[in-house]
Amino acid sequence: MKNAQEKGQSLTLYLAMLGVILGAAALAFDLSRAYSLKARMQHAADAAALAAAWELPFEQLAGAVAQDYAARNGFAHGVGDVAVNSFVHPTVSNWYVVEITNQTVHFLAPIIGKRRATVMVSSTAEYNTFVPMDINGGGEYGANGIMTLSVFGPYAYYTYGDPYSAKWLNNGSANPEYKSGGYNFSINVPSDYYSRNGTNTVKVEIFDPDTYNNGGDDAYPGVRVDEIRSAPPNPHPQPSNRRNTTVYSLYAPDDTPNDYSDDVLIASAEYGPDVSWTDMKWVSPSGFSVNINDYGTGNYRLNVTSANGSSENGFNLRAGPSGATFNPGNGTSINAVGALPINFNDKGVVTIRLGYVKPEAAGAKMHIGNFDTDVGSKSIIYRCDTLQGEWPGSLSSDGKWSFDSIDIPSAYAGGNWTATYTAGLQDTSVWRMWIEGVVEGQPGFVRLVN
Repeated sequence: MKNAQEKGQSLTLYLAMLGVILGAAALAFDLSRAYSLKARMQHAADAAALAAAWELPFEQLAGAVAQDYAARNGFAHGVGDVAVNSFVHPTVSNWYVVEITNQTVHFLAPIIGKRRATVMVSSTAEYNTFVPMDINGGGEYGANGIMTLSVFGPYAYYTYGDPYSAKWLNNGSANPEYKSGGYNFSINVPSDYYSRNGTNTVKVEIFDPDTYNNGGDDAYPGVRVDEIRSAPPNPHPQPSNRRNTTVYSLYAPDDTPNDYSDDVLIASAEYGPDVSWTDMKWVSPSGFSVNINDYGTGNYRLNVTSANGSSENGFNLRAGPSGATFNPGNGTSINAVGALPINFNDKGVVTIRLGYVKPEAAGAKMHIGNFDTDVGSKSIIYRCDTLQGEWPGSLSSDGKWSFDSIDIPSAYAGGNWTATYTAGLQDTSVWRMWIEGVVEGQPGFVRLVN
């Protein structure tokens, strides 16, 4: 009798424990499904917020884009239990918020009385506006001064000073900052171009588009602007030639400065490692003389991409009417979009004009970044020609970025910003500059903030 009683108790305990185990397994199974659903919802919310932020300040369009991208990623508003809510952040006008809620039905948990659960995710993306950066530095437009533009080949050392062109880090691993699309420059042709110049023709010229150096491997004041460099040793892939192959592509103006996929190509020119006839000369490639009756005025885009080599191609840009003498007052201007790559062909204390920051930046935070300002550089000071005072900044070290933030006064009415520091011969660096906010019609970038 006692054995039967003990067996009964054991069976009861076993069944109780089995119930606990089954309940825990059910919860674990359904929680795993819920976590998987939440991860997919978060991915959809992130994609929707980023896509919508591109459309600011147009709130209605941003809302439509948010719904579209949420649906593309499997969560359409009103389908099943899905709800997608999107809106401009109530206190930060350049932030866009997307919220997705959904009901998950448990398969196993109902055995312990838990049938449904609500899953909710949120994502916030911000739009930041690039400051157009002056390619002339402190020099005169169309004349070669102490600095030129530059682009390294994809096989270069990361620490040569160009973080976006090098495919690999020095240790041979992939460079997460590599941009296969190269650098972009905006050539502004004003609406009064014809009245200024008496012609509808705009000739785009490139100084020293090749990577051929006459008489030496290093840049030298007034003689050479390229730096011929070897690729890192194995395990890096080796280029077919140390000197770069550089491609210049000119695109027509359009109304979508952030969308390059719809840009109309006007002409493209490639300069390989053996091109020498363009060395230290201003040249206009075939097709780079355009008629504004055909393409209009506005911002033409010039893309510069390095397709081979490990060296630095120093170059410069200008645009205007055809003629023997370049007129810097012809009305055109050229700015770097997103990033300004420069190389110093001399040394000394320099004041570089970074760019004109529009009045829309009033009350916003501005960021200035520099990469690899490590050759002879000393303390840096930022100034604006319409504001009193100065802002001390920070310079970067070899293969590193340094970023400074400046709070722009609410009464700001626009102005030209400069950076004064000591630069060394052959110091290559890349600069970035942006404001936290939206300037309609001006290129920028989006990123997740929450």
